Amino acid sequence: MKKQAGFSLIELVVAMAVLALIMGAMVHLFGGSVTSLHTGARQEVVYEEARLLMNELKTTLRYADKDSIDPEQPTVSTNKFSYKGNLWDRHMDIAQGTNKEYKVTVEWKDDTKKQLQVTREDITDGSKKITVFPNDSNNSIFEGKFPVTSETLTLNDGNTVILYKIALPLQYEFNGQMKTQTLETKVVPSKDEVTETPEEKMLKEYTNLVSIWHKLRNGKGLTSSERNSLDDFKKFFNENSDLLWQLGSNDEIRKYLLREKYGGIWPKVDINGKTVYMNPYGYDNRKDPITIDNIFLIGYTELDKTGWYVNYVYNQEDKHWYYSKNATALNKPLNEIKEMLKNSKWQIVTKS
Repeated sequence: MKKQAGFSLIELVVAMAVLALIMGAMVHLFGGSVTSLHTGARQEVVYEEARLLMNELKTTLRYADKDSIDPEQPTVSTNKFSYKGNLWDRHMDIAQGTNKEYKVTVEWKDDTKKQLQVTREDITDGSKKITVFPNDSNNSIFEGKFPVTSETLTLNDGNTVILYKIALPLQYEFNGQMKTQTLETKVVPSKDEVTETPEEKMLKEYTNLVSIWHKLRNGKGLTSSERNSLDDFKKFFNENSDLLWQLGSNDEIRKYLLREKYGGIWPKVDINGKTVYMNPYGYDNRKDPITIDNIFLIGYTELDKTGWYVNYVYNQEDKHWYYSKNATALNKPLNEIKEMLKNSKWQIVTKS
């Protein structure tokens, strides 16, 4: 009778030992991957917290009223820093925007000075947004040093400006060790910078008045800067009522801007060697007042010319002036004007 072949006990023990070594290596490798994944996720969360807060502080401080900044020159020993400002909520598209007033307060969350608390208040409606950084105090390396400091810069013309430095340090665990990183940026409030072109400035001035008109008609409150603008407008027309009809009139708004903002002469730009006088216009359909999405600029080569027939028009989307040899009537909505500019008879021209 033939003897059946099989594994001896020693062979089985050796095979099991080898299998155990292989499985152990795989578990170790898989466990390390999971740990790295979790560590990477923690790192990403902390970094994202810092990035979002940095953008918030940088943007609001850039548009802050420098007279509202308290203290004006913060140091690492500062405990509380605040400022107010006005921010166009859609400032990349000025014709669609609306002005909002805010107050930002930056302070330590508690006496440990390990976490920062930033409160942004919408002064118009009283709503508040509170951000704590870092959300987990174990990721903090502030060491009691306030993250907003300042330095004074002397410009070439001899004037000085205050530059604010924002530094957000953070730490996270990586491979069993704590790693550190600091996000830094510097910003100067925009009132100390030339950030608007003459075209943007004129559009904003006109749009701001129309925005005030619509807020008043809808029973909405005004920001402090809007209230100041309205008071100046009322004083010019010797009116007492907030709901004065002139705020809905293109001719009256133009009259106010021309005399009060531009000294009786519209600003001029040089286009291909020609002097062109910029004029703001607001379109309405005779039934409803002007809306903020129907405000645009046109240009005349004659100083005192008025009316809708023009050769020059400014496209605020691409920030270019357009010229047509034949004067065209522009008493139409802005969206129709934008379509018109796509016609071959309108050409982009360059400012000198």
